[in-house]
Amino acid sequence: MEKYDQIKMLELVKVEDPDAEGGLTLYFQENKTLKIKNVDGKLVSDWV
Repeated sequence: MEKYDQIKMLELVKVEDPDAEGGLTLYFQENKTLKIKNVDGKLVSDWV
């Protein structure tokens, strides 16, 4: 789970469900944004 170390202990500020692309967007402190979407039946997450 090293991929998510950058948001450890950060406060979740806002959630967009669904976002413009039909997925889920999580906004954290320090301008960290995580987008989660379903691609071919699997969850895919990307940092923006």
